[in-house]
Amino acid sequence: MSSRPTGAFPALRVRDYRLYWSAGVLSNIGTAMQGTALDWYVLSRTHSGTAVGWTAGLQFAPVLLFGLWGGVVADRRNRRNLQLAAQSLYALQALILTVAVFSGHGPVWLVYLLAFTLGCVFTVENPARLSFVAELVGRPLIPNAAGLNILSFNAARLVGPAIAGVLISAFGTGWVFAVNTASFAAVLAALLAIRPRAAAAAAAGPATSWLRAPREGLRYILDRPGLVGVFAIFGLTATLAVNFPITLTLFAGRVFDTGSTGLGLMNTALSVGTVAGTLTASRSRVPGPRKVVISALLFAAAEAGAAYAPEYRSFLLLLIPVGFLLMTLNTAVSAYAQTHVDEAVRGRVMAFYTVVSMGATPLGGPAVGWISQHAGARSGLACSAALAALGTLGVGLWLARASKRAEPGVGPMRVEATSVAGGV
Repeated sequence: MSSRPTGAFPALRVRDYRLYWSAGVLSNIGTAMQGTALDWYVLSRTHSGTAVGWTAGLQFAPVLLFGLWGGVVADRRNRRNLQLAAQSLYALQALILTVAVFSGHGPVWLVYLLAFTLGCVFTVENPARLSFVAELVGRPLIPNAAGLNILSFNAARLVGPAIAGVLISAFGTGWVFAVNTASFAAVLAALLAIRPRAAAAAAAGPATSWLRAPREGLRYILDRPGLVGVFAIFGLTATLAVNFPITLTLFAGRVFDTGSTGLGLMNTALSVGTVAGTLTASRSRVPGPRKVVISALLFAAAEAGAAYAPEYRSFLLLLIPVGFLLMTLNTAVSAYAQTHVDEAVRGRVMAFYTVVSMGATPLGGPAVGWISQHAGARSGLACSAALAALGTLGVGLWLARASKRAEPGVGPMRVEATSVAGGV
């Protein structure tokens, strides 16, 4: 294979990755279907929004509590075997839900337990899956493969809930869980059929204690200004400006008074933008911190513009570039992190990426909600975008100074060329 990727999606020319990605699309759709059905099942059993919130929170809590240790496991064990084990546990969890619903014995405590278990498995599976891409395609194709992975996830979020709604209405919630259970067969078959090109990362570095290993991963990131900068920008944006379940709900209910139908169209418009953004970003070359800074600033500007859309239709249209630029940023951060990391710590770096992208939103959500409650939904959305932009500018200036110190006489934003020792 040529060292220079060509074509629209060169990663899909690699047989093993093509199998893995295709099966992953089916599995991601099934998972998105299950998420919708699970929320509906809990709501129909309890008639409590708090119970639905607990179900979602228990899935994300392990990422905050054990995220870095999940990366340690991904660095020390064969990632293909970890994927096989994790996907089998996902399938078992979906099967238990299926049996519980069909039998009529699905207590809420069991749903809570399964949700927390799902989060624990995800804490290990996600960094292993993100790191596994390098073993399938090699470094030159990592940016394209990273973008395609994000595309798979976002396309599933667009299609899965709609399919779940149809199945729930026609056949009931249990059949959604049953379909999701069956979808894991494709992933397991693909994992058994592929042969990674690289050995597992477990043999890539000297073993350290389980207590010290997460600190080593953090120290590795902190020693590299490029990684610190892109993660800081992504974390600030995710925390402050990516709270769409709150902001879009408020716009649907208080600004435009469009109800649940209008809210659904808002999410659809946002999803169209995210899919288009991922398709475009996955065709780009290896990004640097400069692209991350620019993408974050453009995203904040687009979101601030949407906040003051004069009427509903223009708001829908402006949500498309918001989603587009969010995925441009997300893909750039993921691709940069995966192409500027040593194999021995790849899992821990990607675990940190997961914590930053998924663990920060519960912190920013209440703050954005408070601003929106007291200053209005438009001001809440615009303020969150402005704060994210100011944070991005601050980190960008710090990166420029760090670049000049590392490489005198060279223009700013070249940190990625000097801050990574011993690349993959």
